[in-house]
Amino acid sequence: MKIRKAFWMFSSVILTLLPGLALAQRQLVATHEDVPVLIPLSGHAPRWTNNRLAGCDHCDGAPILYTADRQGNRETVALDIPRSDLTSVRDVAAGSDGSLAAVGLAISGDSRMGTFIAWIAPDRSRQVITRVWPYSPNVVAVAPDGTIWTVGAMMNDSPRVVYPNVLRHYAPLGQLLASNIVGRAWKSDGGLYEVSETSALMASNDRIGWLTMACQYIEFSFDAVEMGRYGCPNGYSYIRQVGGSALSSADDLLIGGKPAAPLAPLELDRATNTWKSVAVTEESSKSVEFLGFDGLTLVTRAGGPMLRRYAWSDQPSAAGH
Repeated sequence: MKIRKAFWMFSSVILTLLPGLALAQRQLVATHEDVPVLIPLSGHAPRWTNNRLAGCDHCDGAPILYTADRQGNRETVALDIPRSDLTSVRDVAAGSDGSLAAVGLAISGDSRMGTFIAWIAPDRSRQVITRVWPYSPNVVAVAPDGTIWTVGAMMNDSPRVVYPNVLRHYAPLGQLLASNIVGRAWKSDGGLYEVSETSALMASNDRIGWLTMACQYIEFSFDAVEMGRYGCPNGYSYIRQVGGSALSSADDLLIGGKPAAPLAPLELDRATNTWKSVAVTEESSKSVEFLGFDGLTLVTRAGGPMLRRYAWSDQPSAAGH
């Protein structure tokens, strides 16, 4: 008993002298590496995936895919779908090697329709277009091994939705590696299923994360097995109510506050299924939307538009001073 009492007295002294050790709080710190990037007004909102920004311009018609690297250098590539008179790109993602993946719909001049997954080589020398109908993919992510993950719907010839939420895993050259129907997913307020290009598919070093249109977050292993599902913070029931989402290589999941409002990150605590506020530096008030993680560095869109980056830093909390 005397030994235990002495231990607790010693611990109390240490915590009094060094409170920051016990009450360290992670925060996001601006890296002061802002770069300007041209983001077309006509296309879908781009996302930072792996080590670059990826998006499309003229997404419905004759899509131009584009990327921007950490220095803001922009590159474009025209998507070529054989015998297509109208092509619609729903989502674009970049691989860590610089490759691109896109999903969408193509219609020929005689009204024949098909859905596709496109893979574009890192040096842009080759495009591999895989027709995947009656599967209709809406969102795409590229895993660290270069394979392609999508979420979409299985259709019939009417065309009507047969299964609304289907996770599929493809090799870059189009081979189907795994498929899983995602059950018990929430619908949006309008009764629509959440499989939509407004949802967000993300990849970390060991999992795939899907934030649905109805603001439900579901995770899968690289074996396409569900690992967990979580609700969004109270008050959020639609993905467009949040200012973007981001999954780091180490599985930190952040969502932003309301779009066009100062950056207000919330981090998912999987153990308690709750969301916790993340402290940020003052410069964060200029950022308005999460674009994604570059490894462990958060990439956001600021005014201009500018790409603003934030790194994690462990700092003593206010209670520790």
